[in-house]
Amino acid sequence: MRTSLCLLAFAIGAGVGGCRREPPPPPPAEGSATGSAAAGSATAPAVPGAIALFVNDLAIGSVQPSLIASWPRLDALVPGDARKLGTWELVSLQGAGPAPHDVPKPSSAFPDMVPALFPGEGGAPAFGMFDPVELARKGAPAMREDHVTAIRIKVAQGGGRGQNDDGGASAGDPTKLAVAIKTPAGTTTLTGDKLLALPREAMPGNPDQKGWRLTALLAAAGVTKFDRLILSDASGANLTLDKADVSDTSVPFIKLNKQGALRLRVLKKAGDGWNPAGDLRALAAIEAK
Repeated sequence: MRTSLCLLAFAIGAGVGGCRREPPPPPPAEGSATGSAAAGSATAPAVPGAIALFVNDLAIGSVQPSLIASWPRLDALVPGDARKLGTWELVSLQGAGPAPHDVPKPSSAFPDMVPALFPGEGGAPAFGMFDPVELARKGAPAMREDHVTAIRIKVAQGGGRGQNDDGGASAGDPTKLAVAIKTPAGTTTLTGDKLLALPREAMPGNPDQKGWRLTALLAAAGVTKFDRLILSDASGANLTLDKADVSDTSVPFIKLNKQGALRLRVLKKAGDGWNPAGDLRALAAIEAK
């Protein structure tokens, strides 16, 4: 793990550097995240308002205040082999108090949520677990820790636990989403900002998860009548729905997932529950006929 973390620390967009044996370079300009493996025993960054970041006791860098101000996802600030949220066994948050606040298995404790840094009380660095839509809106986290000075992430090594988790630094920016909605009258593009502004509702059969019925996206584009829908995802996969597939007992439901993509599932009423009957992992276009 140490070798791969060192090699990849230079490549991530957060500007994390380190894993050098020679003396560290002069302090970087604010707005980047830098560090040195020699600083592994440190618990606070040299720059006030920054957060020292460690993965399995390896110093990855210091997340600078200007980067924290952009509300970055924490999994985007670590090397690629540590980005799968399901492999995180522990997130230990060092704050104002003498003892750290430990969050065991955050992906299990807060399913469908993502970890992020943001300006907290008085602008001081804070950590939170966010619903992806709330993070895009810069809203309220489900849990938070203010005045954070250091974060230590323990990642499972070996085995397959968490490898299929859909977190990761490749996650897109939800505000950059665009869904093309084509009708005989022309094409309308529903942009991320408009989509995120739409009210969400509980997912059928799973009230703890929130998202949008497909009909809400269609209505936002002015589409209220159709006989058939052809849905396409970013990979080019298609899903065709007839009018009968869109009702109170057959609900195409869309949720923003951890990857920043629009996951669509068709849920059909079955007795007291709901069964999945169709799936698209990254909805990108809708054609109404």
